[in-house]
Formats: sequence, C-alpha cells, structure tokens
Amino acid sequence: MADPVLQVQFDADGDVNADQERQLHDELGRLGATDLLVFSHGWNNTPTVATKLYEAFFGRVSSLLAAHGRSGRTVAYLGVYWPSIRWSDEPIPDFQPADVVDLGAVTGSAAGGVGPPQVFEPPPPPDAKLAKKVRAAFPADVRKEVDELLGLITDRPNDKDQLTRARDLVAAIARSACPDGDGEEADRPPFAADKDPQAQLFADFTAALEELNVETAGAGGAAGIGDAVGRLWHGAQEVLRGLTYWQMKNRAGVVGERGLGPLVGRLVDQHADLNIDLIGHSFGARVVSYALKGAPAGRPQVRSVTLLQGAFSHFSFAAQLPFDANRSGALNGQQDKTSGPVAACYSRFDSAVGVMYPLASLLKGEDAAGADEPLYRWGGIGHDGHQQGVPELALQKPGSHYDFAGNKLVNIDAQQVVREGRPPSGAHSDIIHDELAWVVLDAGGLVD
Repeated sequence: MADPVLQVQFDADGDVNADQERQLHDELGRLGATDLLVFSHGWNNTPTVATKLYEAFFGRVSSLLAAHGRSGRTVAYLGVYWPSIRWSDEPIPDFQPADVVDLGAVTGSAAGGVGPPQVFEPPPPPDAKLAKKVRAAFPADVRKEVDELLGLITDRPNDKDQLTRARDLVAAIARSACPDGDGEEADRPPFAADKDPQAQLFADFTAALEELNVETAGAGGAAGIGDAVGRLWHGAQEVLRGLTYWQMKNRAGVVGERGLGPLVGRLVDQHADLNIDLIGHSFGARVVSYALKGAPAGRPQVRSVTLLQGAFSHFSFAAQLPFDANRSGALNGQQDKTSGPVAACYSRFDSAVGVMYPLASLLKGEDAAGADEPLYRWGGIGHDGHQQGVPELALQKPGSHYDFAGNKLVNIDAQQVVREGRPPSGAHSDIIHDELAWVVLDAGGLVD
C-alpha cells in the first residue's frame, strides 16, 4: 500500500514503547491527520505476519477511500504490536492460499451427499522452534511441567500411564498459570480439575477434531499405532494449544486495558480534532475492546470499534448473563465510550472460536447451566456475535451503507466472505476482504 502504517509496541504488561509513542504523535501532527484507524493483531502472529496483515487490510481500506472517501479527511493507519504466540499450523488465506479451502463448498458437498467429505491432515507435533515459543508463553514456575508435557506430546508414547501423566501436567499448569474466565471472573478453565483418569478432556478435543474432519486414527506414537491412546495425543496437543490460549487471552486484556486504552486517552488529549476507530482480529478484538475499559471516562474517546472474528466471550458486553442474573459481562457499558457502533463481524466457518476456543473455556459438568447448547455459555463473539437482542445487519458490498440507527452494539454475519481456511482453526484468519474494510469505513463515517 502507498500509505505508511505507523506502529506502536506494547510489552506483556501493557507498557508502551515510549519512543514509538513520541514518533506517533509527531507523525500525526506532520500528516495533519483527521482520522486514525488503529488495528490490533491477535494470537498467532509474529511481528512479520502482523505487518503483512496490516499492510494487506489497510491496502483494501486505502483503495476504498480512493473510490468512496469523504473529502477533507486525512486518514492515518496504526498497527498495534504485542507479544503473542505463533502456532505455525494456522494458515492466513490471503498469504497462504495454497493451504486453504472454501469451507462453505466443503460443507455444502458433504451436506448434499455429493461424495465423501474432505478429510484433513492433523496438525503436526510442535517442532523445536514452536516448542520454544510455547514454553515462553508460561510463567517460570511451570516451565518444568510445560517442558515435560511438550516432550510427551512430541513423542506420543503408546502408554496409558503416560497419557494420564500428561493429564496431571495439564492440571498442574492450569492451576498455576491460567487466569479467570473471559467476562465471567468467577469461572475457571476446565484444565484445573485434579483428576480425570480416563483422559476425558483429551477425548473431547479429539472428538472436536474428528467432527471437523481432521484425521486422528493411526497417527502419532509407535509405527502402526491406531488405538485410542494414539488418537488421544492429538487431543492432548489441542489442550496444550488451549492452555496457551488462556495465557494469550489474559495478555490481550492487559495490553488493551493498561496499554492501548490509556494511549487512546493521550492521543485524544494531544490531538483534539483526531477521530479514532479501533479494529481488532481474534484476540486483537479483545485488545481493542478492553482498550475501551482502559480509556478515560467522560466524553467518547473512540468513534467506532470493529471486531473481526473476535476470540473472546460473546457475553462480554452483556448487561446480564443468561446463566446468572446477578452478573454482567466484563465490558458491560464500555460501548458508551464510543460515539458510533461496536460491530461484531462473525462467521460460522470460524471453527477456532466456534469449536476449539469454547471447548478450551468450558467447565465440564457445568457448561450447560441456563443455556440451550453445551458450548453456548462459552461461545466466542467471532462465531455468533454479541448476544441478547443485539441488531443483526446484513453484510454490505462497498458503496452500500449500513443502517446503524444509533445502535452501539451490532452484529454482522460475514460468512459470505469469511469462509476459507482449514481445520482446526477454519476461516478464523480469513479477514482480508473489501467488505470487512468497508465495515470499518462506514462505521467511522469516512465514506460517502
């Protein structure tokens, strides 16, 4: 893209790179920026991948502004960088088109009975490079347990006792390392259960893979292994992914509330005429949402927020939780810090937030309390949007405007375009589309 993407980096505690913040203020003044679009990447991004993401998405934005932009506006672009872990088996469709399929076509073929459904290879065991990144995601006091668990998942021994040992390690790591639930602070992840002799947790994750047409039989461990132990190591690996999910989910909230939110306040203070629109993908959607919580109270600090396949609770902005009338979502009321909408773009083809992430958040035996479906309590906003009576808007082509009608919380079903990927993450990263860039621009009132 022709327009440069400014950048600002936060550490795991939400502390901003002070030199980059000074450069940001200087550059906004030099450009005479009237509008600032701020994008946060999610879990599973290296700085290199995040930069490609920003350049690709803002490239779509820039092209749309050239064709439809309001006159008299100078739009600047800012990419937020924060420490997240990269699982190398999750492709980004716009960057790795050979590694993805149209999940809508695959689903349609299977549902229509035209041949057998497509079967996908399972994610490979962590290599040394990935194992190093996984290890770094956890506190020092559980590194020994993480190392042992990584070794078991890599070796996959055909031994039920070793599978039980892996389950014990998961419980030990979770008790020490996992934060409380997303938007429901009294809840804990399932990994903290002390005993699970049948390794049911691993079986649940294995079953989820199989329901997504991922092959699990006969893989892992000794040559020719095809028994239940061999299958369950695939589930154990997804549990480890879930453990890192809890770490990154907590970090995303910290970066948003302690880092990006206060930065937004300082930008508003120092650039009185600057309009700010926030964009977040995956856990980056959690970063920008929690930035509202960390922004100063008073007049609206942000014009709009666009959540692209958000990997956090679909009840986060809820005034009342359906399973506990005495509690609200952690971000209830924070939409009042925007002058425009908080738009949740979601897709049923996102199996990361639709299947795997909720499973990682589910309390076994208590998951269905007050809910119609087992995973509903723990659903992700990128799978079905804000809950409880939030307006549903149809996805628009560029040039057609949304009727936000003054609503602060709105849902947009993006499955028409967010549909390419492969299990277990599905279409979670399929976000480089003109239609999604148009949501951002129309929510911010930047197009005619």
